[in-house]
Amino acid sequence: MRSIQSLKAATMFGLTTLSLASYAANGADTFMNGQSYYGQPTSQASAARVVDIASSAPINIAYGETVTFRSGGQQFSWTFNGLGGRAVDVVKIAPAGFPAKPFAVYVGRDPLTRR
Repeated sequence: MRSIQSLKAATMFGLTTLSLASYAANGADTFMNGQSYYGQPTSQASAARVVDIASSAPINIAYGETVTFRSGGQQFSWTFNGLGGRAVDVVKIAPAGFPAKPFAVYVGRDPLTRR
């Protein structure tokens, strides 16, 4: 009986590891539903803060905050309401063609989750 339970656990672990590895191999920073881990693009009208990444240091923001990023005459806005409590590199969320350098945004924890 114990060996059957061990075999089941090992199989489930192997399948989970395999599916996570194949998912990570796709280079996706998205959930299975296609949503980004970090939040979503939004309109610039709803931005609470504007940051010029060429002249700023890394920033701390609250979970759910919307920020407009500027660089080289271009800009985009992002609402950070994905996974909270982590750092996000602007390069990962910037639209194609946005002149971004590595720039860290430290997102606060989601107040609705327990850790």
